[in-house]
Amino acid sequence: MRRILGLLLTPLCLWGVLIPALGLDDVNRRRDPKDPNLFQFVRIRYNGYTGFWGSRRWVPPWMHDYPRAEKNFLKILLELTSIETTPDSYLILDLNDPEIMNYPILYVSEPGYWEITKEEAANLREYLSRGGFVIFDDFRSTPEWTNLTACMKEVFPDRSFQELTLEHPVFHCFYDIETLDMIPPYVLQGQGKPSFRGMFDENGRLQVIANYNNDIGDYWEWSDDSLTPVNLSNEAFKFGINYIIYGMTH
Repeated sequence: MRRILGLLLTPLCLWGVLIPALGLDDVNRRRDPKDPNLFQFVRIRYNGYTGFWGSRRWVPPWMHDYPRAEKNFLKILLELTSIETTPDSYLILDLNDPEIMNYPILYVSEPGYWEITKEEAANLREYLSRGGFVIFDDFRSTPEWTNLTACMKEVFPDRSFQELTLEHPVFHCFYDIETLDMIPPYVLQGQGKPSFRGMFDENGRLQVIANYNNDIGDYWEWSDDSLTPVNLSNEAFKFGINYIIYGMTH
């Protein structure tokens, strides 16, 4: 597992209005965004439901919020931490691709529609056992939760998700998250109370985090378009930054 460390992780305060950071010009433009020494945001492509109608085209579930969520989040990650990256340092990989072993963090959108294969289960098991960290985001309802847990049982039959409390270090490793009572994006309101659930290895290390009844990627996507309140987008960025820092240092 390539660890992109060498970080001076001095927490910075989110600005009163953080969103202007998204308008930064020429941010790291001289760097090759695919330089393997830079942090890469890896979105996972998977089998499942064919897609939803959005932005005048059919969009598969794994692709929701792409690539605006990545671009906006990476701009904030670059501006507020010393992690070396660029706004274009993102890529898509299949879960059964051995290349995922080169990246410390994986992001999975809409896991409620994921149909795991034996090859994916085996590769993900190896990835997590080597120290990788996975973020599941943008899903809701009991059927979708049941689908995610069934898929993860194919990876680790003897492990289950646990409800995370505010005391867990993932919520304090960079920003001190003050509450887990997060308001979900408008498209998820009425679907149930958001919660944060994790899966741990035999040594107690958090390997997987699931943003259930929530969609922080949606807040990232629309953070520069006035479709979501600034304070809620700021909170979503805080959660995302904490996930990255935790996954790269544990």
